[in-house]
Amino acid sequence: MNRRTATSHRRAPQGRQVDAFERKVRFGCGALLGLVVGLGLCLRLWPLSAFAMGALVLLAIVACGLCAVRWGDRFWAHLRWLQ
Repeated sequence: MNRRTATSHRRAPQGRQVDAFERKVRFGCGALLGLVVGLGLCLRLWPLSAFAMGALVLLAIVACGLCAVRWGDRFWAHLRWLQ
């Protein structure tokens, strides 16, 4: 088993394999949350340049998307401010 094979077959918290489609769905949902969070931060920190706003939104999208892929349902369960 090589390194590439080991990283592409990560185990889900429930003990089942996470396939490529589920990773894409998780990233997409996390990215949507990141878009909302990033735009909210831009409104809160209003006097920003266009570059700073774009970088902030992009950072929030990537961070939320990757966290949703990595931790799955645990990521969503720990977002208490959404409840």
